[in-house]
Amino acid sequence: TPEEKIETFLKQYYENNHFIPKEILIPRPIESTTVMEGILKEQKGSKVTILEPIRGDKARLLKMASVNSEKELRERMAARTSRTELLLRLQKKLGMGRCPKRIECFDNSNIAGESPVAGMVVFQNGIPDKSSYRKYKIRSVEGPDDYASMYEVLQRRFQNQENKLPNPDLLIVDGGKGQLSIATAVLRQLKLENEFSVIGIAKKNPIAGETQDKIYQPGRRNPINLNQDQDLLFLIQQIRDEAHRFAISFHRKQRATKLVRSEIDDIPGIGPKRKKLLLQHFKSIKRIRAADISEIIALPGMDEKTAGSLLQHLQKK
Repeated sequence: TPEEKIETFLKQYYENNHFIPKEILIPRPIESTTVMEGILKEQKGSKVTILEPIRGDKARLLKMASVNSEKELRERMAARTSRTELLLRLQKKLGMGRCPKRIECFDNSNIAGESPVAGMVVFQNGIPDKSSYRKYKIRSVEGPDDYASMYEVLQRRFQNQENKLPNPDLLIVDGGKGQLSIATAVLRQLKLENEFSVIGIAKKNPIAGETQDKIYQPGRRNPINLNQDQDLLFLIQQIRDEAHRFAISFHRKQRATKLVRSEIDDIPGIGPKRKKLLLQHFKSIKRIRAADISEIIALPGMDEKTAGSLLQHLQKK
């Protein structure tokens, strides 16, 4: 009954909710009003009143809340339906055997082969699932070799099932035909070529007169025609762009860490503990360089000789 639903909602919502108001308005009376008030009073530590207003300002406030909540529910359901329809259209366009509810996308990042990394992003039901993102430091590749990096990362992701992550419904690799051929080779080696679909996305080439990015599938020479399905292309681009952002962000952090190590690791008297202490306090090499020697000496475990050596070394840079 509606009354039972209200009672169940109150119990569940306020059970783990730290804020409990002194007044709660409900649309109709429930039999357990007194009991619920007692439970909530015990949780809050002060009196809580449950009211069922029929007229006046509180009744109007309750009506407004009801209208707003119904509107929000309709919008959420419409958005969910829209995403589902989009994914079903993508399934049909790519000739997939199932709806791409879980989409994974990989991208590499490096500068002239320095600190190569890769990132994996996951979109679940058309929206980012950031808790499932993964970062990879490239281990086996020297120099700028995106193909070898992609090979390594996909091997690591799928060979040991990466802590038993579920397989994607759709795998996207950034880089077009070349990276797509690497992906299909890895999946073939691991006997996963029939487990899920895979596509590659390549940036448009304006010089060649191309007006949009290209989507490739294994065994197909020409890109998929998405001229009439720009929203599908936009979804794939959105996922690719998120993978690119994630990989670049990780790469920058790796380079920054490497730079910090190279600047202070060789200074006499600055070991791992002191380095950690300095970075925790000053946050950056720039701030350490600008610091007064007395501020450095004031840190636990630092002495005047080491602080002087540190500043002398950094100010030469």
